[in-house]
Amino acid sequence: MTDTYQIKGLKKIYRQGSVAVNALRGIDLSISSGEFTVVCGPSGSGKSTLLNIMGALDVPTEGAVTLEGHCFSTLGKNALSKLRRDRIGFVFQAYNLIPVLTAYENAEMVLELQGVKKKERQARVMAILKDVGLGELSHRKPNQLSGGQQQRVAIARAIVSSPAVVLADEPTANVDSKTAKTLLDVMAKLNAEKGITFVFSTHDPRVMERARRTISLVDGRIDSDVIH
Repeated sequence: MTDTYQIKGLKKIYRQGSVAVNALRGIDLSISSGEFTVVCGPSGSGKSTLLNIMGALDVPTEGAVTLEGHCFSTLGKNALSKLRRDRIGFVFQAYNLIPVLTAYENAEMVLELQGVKKKERQARVMAILKDVGLGELSHRKPNQLSGGQQQRVAIARAIVSSPAVVLADEPTANVDSKTAKTLLDVMAKLNAEKGITFVFSTHDPRVMERARRTISLVDGRIDSDVIH
């Protein structure tokens, strides 16, 4: 397997007035292509901070993140935005769908930004919505969908551009057990059939038991790293 991510000496310090909060205290980590990996740990352990830095949504205080050979700190703002758009998919706890757009339009948006032609956009979006079980609901807006269906739209949006990795921050936090199982089945299938790398931040045992690798954080450090 080739490395998707190389992370070296990652530290993140947040300032709260005169108080320094050490969210990450020196993370060294490699994520290989095709992994289905969970980053777990108690609240405040640094898992969401780590995912945000891996997704180029936040910058480290120290250390380096390299994705497919591209070191984030050496890229200009436009190049980093393009890398994030083209190679990283995001699934958030709160779905982050645009309320006035349909499921189809929410999933299509990233392809529009990439300049993909309409006919190809249509084929790719409908294929992905079908993959996540929403082929017949593509015309519905988020408020016409259940929480689990909205999260499936978010998954479709994350993977429609064929990214190198999908970063999923607490993706099952707002759904019931049956829906969580369905969402995890969908993501495991996409991982197996399309080779998309998934990295989850979670403390949900339903997600952790599906992982093939579990990285446990405690107080901003890696406490254990287990391959199942």
